[in-house]
Amino acid sequence: MSLCIVSTKKNRLMNRRPWMTGLVLISAWAILGVQTAQAADDEAWIEYRQTVMSAIGADMAGIGDILKNGLPLTKNIEFHATAIATNARLVASAFSQRAENGQTDALPDIWQKTDAFAEATDEMREAAEQLAAAVAEGNDAQIGPRVKTLGKSCGSCHKAFRKPKKDSYKNK
Repeated sequence: MSLCIVSTKKNRLMNRRPWMTGLVLISAWAILGVQTAQAADDEAWIEYRQTVMSAIGADMAGIGDILKNGLPLTKNIEFHATAIATNARLVASAFSQRAENGQTDALPDIWQKTDAFAEATDEMREAAEQLAAAVAEGNDAQIGPRVKTLGKSCGSCHKAFRKPKKDSYKNK
């Protein structure tokens, strides 16, 4: 009779194992699925904000090309500056989701010091608007100083909220 009891207990344990194994597998799958979804979500956010920042960078480069090469396209600076001001309005929302899992140079301070980050993007927008206004008014003497102010606003934000170039994912 004791053999039957042992056998019955063993059967009960054996019957539980597939259920427990299934539960463990389902739990692991759910956790991995959430992590995979989070990683995909992070990648999407990172890609979007890099697109926004690249657009700003492209317009800054356009302004630089015009000025450095003495191109007779001063009026185009107004359009580049206006585009920077417009895209500056997108920066806060582009960084509204904390996404650090992926190829990014964003520092955690963006999400820890949100007021300072918002202030920095507002300064960039204002500097770009002032540059666009100088060009629109035909105030050529103010273009250089306002480009410099815009560049400083970009640089100060990068210094505070972006990894140094030596630590960039682009260098790995």
